[in-house]
Amino acid sequence: MRELYRIRVQNTRGGIIGVSIDGGRNYCRVGRVTSPATESITGYEASIYCKPGVVAATAVHGIRIKVEGGKGQGRDVSRVISLVPREFSETPKNFGGHVASASGIYTDIPAGEGIFRNFAPFVGNPVCLETSSGLMRLGDSYIPQVGDSLVIVAQIPVRYPREILIENRNGGKVDVVFPDGRETVARVASPVTGVGRFDATGYTGVGRINTNHTGVLTISTAPLAMGGKDGSGTETRGGFMIQPSRHAANIPHGGEVMVVAPLQGSTSWLEGAPPLFWGYVGLTDDPKNSEHSFRVDIKTSSGSWMELPLLVGKMEDILQRLPDGSGAVTDIRLRFPSLSAEWIKQELGRYQETNREARRREAFKNGTLVSGVIEVQMDEVAGDVQFVTLYIDGEFKGISNSAPYTFPIDTSRYTEEEHIVELKATDGRGNVIKRAVKEFFPQSRDVLTSDTLPGR
Repeated sequence: MRELYRIRVQNTRGGIIGVSIDGGRNYCRVGRVTSPATESITGYEASIYCKPGVVAATAVHGIRIKVEGGKGQGRDVSRVISLVPREFSETPKNFGGHVASASGIYTDIPAGEGIFRNFAPFVGNPVCLETSSGLMRLGDSYIPQVGDSLVIVAQIPVRYPREILIENRNGGKVDVVFPDGRETVARVASPVTGVGRFDATGYTGVGRINTNHTGVLTISTAPLAMGGKDGSGTETRGGFMIQPSRHAANIPHGGEVMVVAPLQGSTSWLEGAPPLFWGYVGLTDDPKNSEHSFRVDIKTSSGSWMELPLLVGKMEDILQRLPDGSGAVTDIRLRFPSLSAEWIKQELGRYQETNREARRREAFKNGTLVSGVIEVQMDEVAGDVQFVTLYIDGEFKGISNSAPYTFPIDTSRYTEEEHIVELKATDGRGNVIKRAVKEFFPQSRDVLTSDTLPGR
């Protein structure tokens, strides 16, 4: 396997979400946890097709991690936790997917960005608990605890495809093309004829990957420009699915779903198996360069490959009569990116800087852009307060047992990005009776005006 990067998530309010490209020695911050997970819940139908301790699903609107139940065991014993993007902290109207509830680690990262796009993991990637002695693979029956740090090792096989080619007809071949050859891995049991309203496709982009898990591959035909707001009253969703035959038999579907089956005479399962439903397909997209992107193209009776058209809403036969008059879709091609280490490094730097500048502007607007030494204190609190502890970015920094419980912070010692301050008041019985969360964003300049902001 070839490691691409690692994702570390601190399961606490204000916890840092970081990405490492050097094996975990250093992490670049890409987001924050807004609310931690406190339990696991029953998984969705396809979660039965993988073992615990791995990524069960990767999508622009959420990452699912299986934490209990063996592969092939019933859904009643399959349990998962989730990483959830900002827009899905509240379940949209008419949402058809898995609802995380208290099993969700809710983040401030937008849907279709960061770990929900170019730094997303792949199905089957290992998930570990970070301990003082190193990484420990999540075992069966893991229950998330506030303060846990989870690490996902994003990796792909060394022998990696260039493309997957699918003949969109009954009995059509599903071929995977590697640099050293071509293999037929499945057959089409039911071709796709249309598109449907699939969750978060409006956050994905036309011809981009919306979701991959052990029982589905969802391709978006909806544009990003429409805003992507699921449940907003304006339809922004559109796309089609590819599902393996055993899983598809348990899920109602129409013409917006292609069903693929094992080759004749094969006893193997496609559910939770490469290349379509395990380990190969990700979410990566570089709008400026298709060589760094997963892209889906189509071919019609005209005989040449073309980009997927923009299609929004539910139209079960639209792929049999494309609006431009080019005819029915006869073939589908999924192109794979190179995922080079150099591109990943450049993309991480670009994303981190864009994210930092956006937060700097927000801090200026909120009055939390600061310099020099600042003081933070616990607001007046009733009860038997014995002491107040100070944490910055989840790390213990100090303690005070004297009101008004004021702490000086030298902001010059912190990087120019958002930092979370948490104050905890503890009573004589050891109970935390009040928490206060504050933010600050260090600014190296002495004078803080709008002139200090980038682009001014």
